[in-house]
Amino acid sequence: MPIYRILLPCVLLFLAACQSDALMVDLPSEAVPELKMLRYDQEIFTVNRQNALTQLDVLAKKYPFFINGDYKDPATIIGLIDYLNDTTNKELKGKVAKHFSDLSALEKTLTEAFRYYQHYYPEASRPAVYTYISGLDFEHTVDWVDSSASVLVALDMYLGQDFPMYYQIGLFQYQTYKLQEKFIPVDIFTQAAFAKYDLENEGATFIEKIISRGKMQYFLNAMLPFVPDSTRLMYKPEQLAWCQGSEERLWQFFVKENLLHSTDFMLYKKYLEDRPFTSSLEQDSPGRIADYVGARIVRSYMQNNDVTLDQLMKDKDLLNIFQKSKYKPE
Repeated sequence: MPIYRILLPCVLLFLAACQSDALMVDLPSEAVPELKMLRYDQEIFTVNRQNALTQLDVLAKKYPFFINGDYKDPATIIGLIDYLNDTTNKELKGKVAKHFSDLSALEKTLTEAFRYYQHYYPEASRPAVYTYISGLDFEHTVDWVDSSASVLVALDMYLGQDFPMYYQIGLFQYQTYKLQEKFIPVDIFTQAAFAKYDLENEGATFIEKIISRGKMQYFLNAMLPFVPDSTRLMYKPEQLAWCQGSEERLWQFFVKENLLHSTDFMLYKKYLEDRPFTSSLEQDSPGRIADYVGARIVRSYMQNNDVTLDQLMKDKDLLNIFQKSKYKPE
């Protein structure tokens, strides 16, 4: 077993003990059942053409999200067999089985994260987390399905930044960096925020977009306070270091260029988009630079105002959040 899988639980506890973050709240001391990810990615590949219907009758009870309704329809069974026999899917099945032979470390992380989730949303139940093989669907690495209390994780999209097939489908290195196991919890709770709150089209001006990104980062911080900032932001450590060392200069640049209250999306989108570095800044700068700035502003806002996480996330007056943040980079 890789040593990091043995040490990760200890590392999480160490980080939790050392971090002096207000979001490291005191959780109930009683033990909770450890989350177990449901391996649809493995079990579905046990189905064969000769006994497909009998096998699906069994799997449908365990995986109702994937196997439901018309699964006995001959056309559906043929489609499933085609999926199972697809050369790419078969290769991915083998790669996933090897890379994710042991999910215990990830399950421990998610168990702890869902404890925070249920602290902030005590009425919410812990969803079931299913793993599957998507056939390299980059647009749906994780789905949070509120209606069925389900989370779907495409394990074939977390095989590591150097996995050759990612480059074969046209992804770039700055995109494949995010396709690592450590980012699965971040993607899960990003989708949780989108499911719970209408964040997709918040704000019209650049500063409002920055605040919206900051709200998301604060939500992730609340769910994953024991995770390093660089992981929540999906930055490399050196990219986060650049942001920390350039924060004041970056803010002055936005002010000097009259960007903050601009409604010209084409003018400011370069600071919101995922890219190898932020255009017009230095090549050491990460893409999505607005995520970092927004996180800093919203953190300042929460420190200076008596507001709950839910109130923050529901607040659509983004300019008011900025004005009350008393943000002053140094």
